[in-house]
Amino acid sequence: MISWLIYIIVFLILCFVLSLGTRALSRGIDAKNSNKSNIKSKALNNTNKNLSKNLTKEIIKLKKLHEKGILSSKEFQAAKKKILS
Repeated sequence: MISWLIYIIVFLILCFVLSLGTRALSRGIDAKNSNKSNIKSKALNNTNKNLSKNLTKEIIKLKKLHEKGILSSKEFQAAKKKILS
C-alpha cells in the first residue's frame, strides 16, 4: 500500500517536471522566433537607411556637377530620375 503511494507521488512529480520542461521549451522557441523577426526588421531598416544615404549622396554629386556646368539641365533631370527609380 505504501509502495503504491510512493509510485503515485513519483509519477506526479515526473509529470510536473515534464510540464515545466515543455513550457520552457515552447518559451525558448517563441523567443528565438521573436529574435529572428527583430533581427530581420532591424537589418531591413538599416538597409533602407543606407540606401537613402547613398541616394542623397548621389543626388548631391549630380547637383554639384550641374552647378559646375558639366551636366546640362536635361542630363541632370534624367540622371536624377534614373537614380530615384
